[in-house]
Amino acid sequence: MGIHSDKQSKNLYVTNGSAADANSPTAERDGAFVPKRDEQGYEVREQAMGTKKRIRVVLMGAGASSLNFFKKAEEQMENIEICCYEKNADIGGTWFENRYPGCACDIPSVNYQFSWKIKPWTHYYSYSPEIWEYLKSIEQENDFISKFIKLRHQIERVEWDNEAGVWRFDVRNLETNEITHDAAEFFINAGGVLNSWKMPDIPGLQEFKGKLMHSARYEEGYDLTGKRVAVIGAGSSGVQIVASIQKKVSKLYSWIRSPIWITAGFAQTWAGKNGANFAYTPEQLQFLEQNPKKYLEYRKQVENELNQRFKFIIKGSEAARNAREYSYNEMATKLKGDPRLCDKVIPKNFNPGCRRPTPAPGYLEALVAENSTVFTDPIGRITPSGFTDHEGKEHEVDVIICATGFDTSWLPRFPFIANGVDLRDMWGGPDGVTSYLSLGIPTFPNHFTFCGPYGPLGHGSFMPLIERWTQYMFDVISKVQVENIKSLTPRLKVAQQFRQHADLFLKRTAWTSPCRSWFKQGKTDGQAAIYPGSRLHFMEIMKQPRYEDFDIEYWDENQFAFMGNGFEVREFDGRDITNYLGLLDGVDKQPEYGEELMQKLAGWAVGK
Repeated sequence: MGIHSDKQSKNLYVTNGSAADANSPTAERDGAFVPKRDEQGYEVREQAMGTKKRIRVVLMGAGASSLNFFKKAEEQMENIEICCYEKNADIGGTWFENRYPGCACDIPSVNYQFSWKIKPWTHYYSYSPEIWEYLKSIEQENDFISKFIKLRHQIERVEWDNEAGVWRFDVRNLETNEITHDAAEFFINAGGVLNSWKMPDIPGLQEFKGKLMHSARYEEGYDLTGKRVAVIGAGSSGVQIVASIQKKVSKLYSWIRSPIWITAGFAQTWAGKNGANFAYTPEQLQFLEQNPKKYLEYRKQVENELNQRFKFIIKGSEAARNAREYSYNEMATKLKGDPRLCDKVIPKNFNPGCRRPTPAPGYLEALVAENSTVFTDPIGRITPSGFTDHEGKEHEVDVIICATGFDTSWLPRFPFIANGVDLRDMWGGPDGVTSYLSLGIPTFPNHFTFCGPYGPLGHGSFMPLIERWTQYMFDVISKVQVENIKSLTPRLKVAQQFRQHADLFLKRTAWTSPCRSWFKQGKTDGQAAIYPGSRLHFMEIMKQPRYEDFDIEYWDENQFAFMGNGFEVREFDGRDITNYLGLLDGVDKQPEYGEELMQKLAGWAVGK
């Protein structure tokens, strides 16, 4: 007996089916009735997914960051047009500008180089000319000036044009004084941190009739032998100058207006005696050249020590206590127990690391040398022949070297405007600076900065960080190219939350202690705009963009229009279309398959 139901079945096997099931011939199979667009007017873009539209990028400053950007862009990027404006007469940034006596890197040179450009260095802490020559060799080997860089050009105004989706630039040719205009989808600030100098505001300075120089515009090769010299400033450049010139001048005057820790430089285990710099021997250089694997091991061990240093930044840690005790004993010994200098110079209320340590072997010894006078009180004024001290006593000098006067406010030197807001007003107010993870500015679209506010400024080499920042920028730019994005803008609320976390965390670090540092705009109580963590912590968070932190605007109404015609560009550009199974010989190229395997493994060949 069968079971019956009043409900009509829709199963194909008990119904007549549709006209299509009848297999009647139509033109549908040949695409005659495929619609060009839907009811809303949306049309499929006839290109493969992954097609990259052309993007123009403008960079400011042709230092190490831009050189890495150029190199990796040529290797990795497609359909990208690059222009870099550099105010100086050559590339190199700080290493082109700073040629004062003793100017050297505060990082061991073997770790102050790109992972793709390894060389042997003459000194443990290499001097400015050698570092500049390294950067210049990169430019010359790749012909970057003719390809990308406009020397003696200075950006004077930048404003976002939201309708066109580009930054618009006013650029001055410093040779002709002509103003030209430019536009680009992305603007990248690669100008560095300490690149805006001026003579310090000291009464009478411009009345001085002797030789007046600034450390950032030092007359290279100027002979100080036997001269009476005053060095104003006890920051990184000041301590290097004093240490370098003390033995050759007849009289040396210097000022230390705030307590400072003078300790052995980074990675002192590998340095010379007492943390001193040293020249590699010919045997050492030959060993490094002939044993690249051992050179890598050496670099890793030095970097390992650099990365350990973050631990002594934490207030109250055992590492901080050990660093303080060691540094105090070292300073007191090298100052020969001088009661005035030990009392005025050695810090009592902050630990080492509050300022970025600068290797200046011989500085403390120079302070107590017979030809050296150290003032811890203010300068009275500068006179035509020298200066008066705090007691009104006159001192004649031949040379004054200013190693102070840098603008560390983070404010741009030109109008930088987005959505009607000038960054100088946004950051120049009482709330201070608020960045997005140091490389972005909230509410400013399509903009990146190499090490802006809240960057990892406090310890270690910038070179690995430059490489990580660059890759991050490439990831974002590639997404913009593929997905036809108009703009990506760091959200203000997200940036404010990042700063809230950073400001609270930084209270547990030496960086917020009451020292004067350029980290805090030269103030004891300034805003410490430093990354809230170690270098490893920073590189981890920079591994890939957090697109959820951005407001993203598309050129297409349908943001999935980039999916295109159903194909992926790999299917046409010669790359391996089965790459997900692994690459033959490690090369992403479509193999040319022969018939050898077919003769051995095809079913029809079995038993043949």
